[in-house]
Amino acid sequence: MEKFITYIRKSLAAKLSFWVMVFVVMLFMAALGIMFYYSRLAVKEEAMQKAAQTLEGTLLRVENTLHDVEVAANNMKWLVEQHMDTPDSMFTFSRTILENNPQLNGCSIAFEPYYFAEKGQFFSAYSYNNGDSIETEQEGNELYEYYYMDWYLIPKLLNRPYWVEPFREDYTGGILMDDIITSFCQPIRNKWGENVGVLSVDIALNWFSKTISETKPFPHSNSMLVGKGGTYLIHPDSTKLFYQTIFTPTLEEPDSALTALGKAMTSGETGYKVFKHDGKTEYVFYRPFSHIDWSVAIVCPEEDIFEPYNRLQQSLMFITITGLVLLFVFCITIIRMNLRPLKELALSTQHIADGNFNDHIPDSHRRDEVGHLQHSFSMMQKSLSDYIAEIRHSTDILQERNSELLRANKMVREDDRTKSAVIGNMTDQMMQPVSIIAAENDIIRENYQDYSEKDMAEHVDRMLRETEVVTDLLNKILDASQNGVPVAWTDKAKKAKENGNGAASLNEENPRK
Repeated sequence: MEKFITYIRKSLAAKLSFWVMVFVVMLFMAALGIMFYYSRLAVKEEAMQKAAQTLEGTLLRVENTLHDVEVAANNMKWLVEQHMDTPDSMFTFSRTILENNPQLNGCSIAFEPYYFAEKGQFFSAYSYNNGDSIETEQEGNELYEYYYMDWYLIPKLLNRPYWVEPFREDYTGGILMDDIITSFCQPIRNKWGENVGVLSVDIALNWFSKTISETKPFPHSNSMLVGKGGTYLIHPDSTKLFYQTIFTPTLEEPDSALTALGKAMTSGETGYKVFKHDGKTEYVFYRPFSHIDWSVAIVCPEEDIFEPYNRLQQSLMFITITGLVLLFVFCITIIRMNLRPLKELALSTQHIADGNFNDHIPDSHRRDEVGHLQHSFSMMQKSLSDYIAEIRHSTDILQERNSELLRANKMVREDDRTKSAVIGNMTDQMMQPVSIIAAENDIIRENYQDYSEKDMAEHVDRMLRETEVVTDLLNKILDASQNGVPVAWTDKAKKAKENGNGAASLNEENPRK
C-alpha cells in the first residue's frame, strides 16, 4: 500500500488517474445508490404482488373446490329430501356423490334416532373413498353415537349449512378411517320443514395440505392454515397441528408482531406482516376463505423476496468493479502516453540543469498544449544556449583584457617603483651638494672679514659648482616625472639599489669638478 501511495505521489499520470477514478467512483456510487434504492422498492413491490397473487390463486382454487363440494352436497340434499320414504336409497345417494366427486373423502346421510322406526335408533348411510374402491355401511351404534358429534349437532342447532373444524374419527363402527377430515354439513328437512337429519360430505385435510403447500411463490416459502381460534390446521412443523395455536409461542415469550398476525388472521383480515423468526426477517401474506372461518398464510423469507435484487446487486457490483479497474488501467495508459513528452521534457530539463545546455530536446510534432510547451521549451533552450555562448565569449574577452590590464598594472607599478627609486637616489645625490653649499655659506658668513678676495672667490665658485649640480639633478627629476625615467637611468637605479649606493652611481655622469 505504501508503495502504491508513493507511486501515485511521484507519477503525474497515476495521480490524474487516481483523481479521475475518485470522481467516477463517487458518481457511480451516487447513481448505483439511487438505482439500488428504487430497484429494491420495485423488486419488493413485484415480490409482494407475486405472493399476493399466488395466495389469491390458491384460495381461488381451494374455494372453487369447496364450492363444488357445496354444490354437490346441495344437489344430493335435494335428492335425499325427495326420497325420504325410501331409506335404503340413502346408501345409493351416499355412494353416488363420492363416485361423481373423487376429491371427496366420505359422505354421511344421517337421521334422527328412530326417525325410521324399522331401522332402529341409529340410521346413517356412510360411504368412504378407500382409494381403489368405495366402501358403504350403516353408521352408528352405542360406541359411536353420531347425533352427538359436532358435524351433526352444529348445523342442526344453527339450522344452516356449516363447515366443521377438521377432526379425526378413529372408529365409525365398521370402516376404519384414520384421516383428518373437515365436513360440509347441512340440515335435512322433511316436507313440513322440520330438521330430521344432516347430510355431511367429508374432504380430507391432506387435500388442503397438498393444495396449499404447493403454493410456493419462492423456493423457501411455506404455507400454513389457521382455524377459527388460531389452531394450526396446516403447518410445516406437523407436531404443531391441532395441538398449538398461532398464539402459543407468545405465552412463553411475548411477541407483539406474532400476536398482531394471529389477531389479523383470526379476524378474517387480508394483508401482510413483517416479523423476525430465528433471527431472520419474514414476510407473511394472509387471506381468509370466503366460505369458511379459516385463514391461509404464505411465509416468505426476506432473502427469497430480495433474491433477484441481491443477484442484480452482485452482478452490478462485479461489473462496476471490473469496469472501474479497466477504466483506471485505460486512464493511466492514455494519460501516461499523452504525458510522455512532459516526462522527456523533465529529463531534458534535468540535463540542462546539470549544465548540458546543448542537449537536443525532441519535438513531438503535437499541436496541443503539450506540443506547444515542448516547442516553446526547445526555443527557450536554444536561446539560452546562444546566450550562454555569448556570455562565455564575452567572458573570454574580459579575461584577456583583464590579463592585459594586469600586465599593464604590473608595469605601471614597476615604473612607479623605479621612479621612486630614481627620485630617491637623485634626492640622495642632492643632499651632498646642498650640504656643501650650506657649509660654504656658513664659512663665508662667519669668516668673510678675514678672507681675501681670492679666498672668497674660491668659496663662491665652490658654491656655484654645487648649485649647478643641484640644478642639474632637479631638471632630471622634473624630466623623469614628466617623460618617464630613461632606461639607462632605470638600469643605473636598479644597479644602485642592488649595490646600495644609488647617488654615487647616478653622479658618475656629472662628477663634481
